[in-house]
Amino acid sequence: MTSPDTITERPDTGLDADGLDADVLDCLQSVIDPEVGLSVVDLGLVYGARRSPGAVEVDLTLTARACPLGEMIMDDARDALAARFPDVPRIDVALVFDPPWTPDRITEHGLAQLGHPPRATR
Repeated sequence: MTSPDTITERPDTGLDADGLDADVLDCLQSVIDPEVGLSVVDLGLVYGARRSPGAVEVDLTLTARACPLGEMIMDDARDALAARFPDVPRIDVALVFDPPWTPDRITEHGLAQLGHPPRATR
């Protein structure tokens, strides 16, 4: 997953290097996992981010299936997307668990916010 610091769009697609819609990722930066204090993007919880004139579709996972704040995070994501894309008639945020989340999905920006060194220097 590409760090939000270095989101690079593919020419003419609006997608980042992982095939995720860069504008949707930018919007989801404001959605914070309150237990960790990082955005769902920096935690690597966004598995899919697609946008068309008719819908914004996001696949999110959680750090653990039993996360007690999962529904709140999903609601926050829906609210942020609806505010950012008011003309899109359908906002769909789906909860997925395949593949299972691991800390390896945390972005370099997220690692820095947690006080960890970049992966290249470990």
